[in-house]
Amino acid sequence: MIDPNSLMEMLESSFDGIWITDGEGNILFANSANATLIGMKKEDIEGRSTQDLLKDHIFSDSVILDALQQKKRISKVSKNFLTNLTVLATATPILGNSGEVKYVFNNVRDITALNQLQSDLQGKDEIIRQQSQQLESMKIRLGESTIVANSSSFSSVVKLAQRVAAFDGSTVLILGESGTGKELVAELIVNNSPRKDKPFLQINCGAIPENLVESELFGYEKGSFTGADNKGRKGLFEAANGGTIFLDEIGDLPMHVQVKLLRVLQQRKVTRVGGTEPIPLDVRILAATNKNLEDMVHKKLFREDLYYRLNVVSIAIPPLRERKEDIIPLIHHFLFTVNQKYGTHKAIYSDTIDVFEQYSWPGNVRELENLVENLVITTPGDIIKKENLPSKFSPVIKALPSEEIRPLREIVERAEQEAILYAIRKCGSVRKAATALAVNPSTITRKMQGFERHSCD
Repeated sequence: MIDPNSLMEMLESSFDGIWITDGEGNILFANSANATLIGMKKEDIEGRSTQDLLKDHIFSDSVILDALQQKKRISKVSKNFLTNLTVLATATPILGNSGEVKYVFNNVRDITALNQLQSDLQGKDEIIRQQSQQLESMKIRLGESTIVANSSSFSSVVKLAQRVAAFDGSTVLILGESGTGKELVAELIVNNSPRKDKPFLQINCGAIPENLVESELFGYEKGSFTGADNKGRKGLFEAANGGTIFLDEIGDLPMHVQVKLLRVLQQRKVTRVGGTEPIPLDVRILAATNKNLEDMVHKKLFREDLYYRLNVVSIAIPPLRERKEDIIPLIHHFLFTVNQKYGTHKAIYSDTIDVFEQYSWPGNVRELENLVENLVITTPGDIIKKENLPSKFSPVIKALPSEEIRPLREIVERAEQEAILYAIRKCGSVRKAATALAVNPSTITRKMQGFERHSCD
């Protein structure tokens, strides 16, 4: 048996508010946790009736009175007007032998934060819905792949690729850091070209052993080297005849292969290893690299004549850190894809997205895609927060502005400034921005002058 003193100590130490009333609703006991929940001292609660507290507008509702009347456990969500907290109260009547209510045990829990979280999530659901609609307008579908273009810089890349695609005979050199999506741009060109239904071969030049590059690309005749197929073999250029060949990581080609590739580009013919008869080719060549070919030319690591043959039209893809407008759409695109893949329903909290926007993304889009999948797999629960991010994000998290309380005037002014600057950037002029914001142009001009003065103070 628990002695009465120990029992009272346990009730007093409870994180939840605990009330005990008699069968008339008079409060016999209230623990100290109630001070936080209802804004009244323990001694100001005990001895009062529940009805009095309700009349004094301490609560919006009384679960205790309902439990007394119905003689069963009742749970209700109510608002405390003194503390402005939302609480979940559960009143359990304790009945006597004759069925009368002797006592009511009332447990009160603060659910303000929970309600706010639910509201935030509902708001985020709406944001995600809107973003999903916007995302669809940014997508360019390439079979199983998708390009997301929201930033002006990457949208320009997409438009250039679509324009170049129609000029079927031109060689295209795609430049960009690793992970920026060079292969997707190549696929975009092919899908918008007259050769879209013809063979499309993608070759990673850096993945082929150096001693096999020439025979893989150009083929070989029977008996041309030890281990060669007795019937000979077509090369990848012949296999792509009539279509398109994409030479990824072209900067990794050995010098002796560069010579033969130059000849193929000039003559539009290929000669197999060990062969003497040139084979005519009708193939479009796309090439890509993450290396600086001009610098390699200066260092005699890449042939100058081949460089100029490849660089008929060049498309430079900006790194993700230079097109941050694409980060959020890409996050939602990858999140949707991964959720579908694994049958999950994960969402990314706003504080996590803030970190993503400040991160430099050295691995570009590929790094972002892999990270989203990793977080969906490793994060417990359905909400991905910044606490779930790998340790490499710690410096970014620490560098973010602290969530300190600032003067309301400063908060409002900053919000106005951001809204005005965004509108001007989006609309292209003060007048158009004023129309979008439903204010006079003079109002925007005046506020911008005020922002400038404050920034100089």
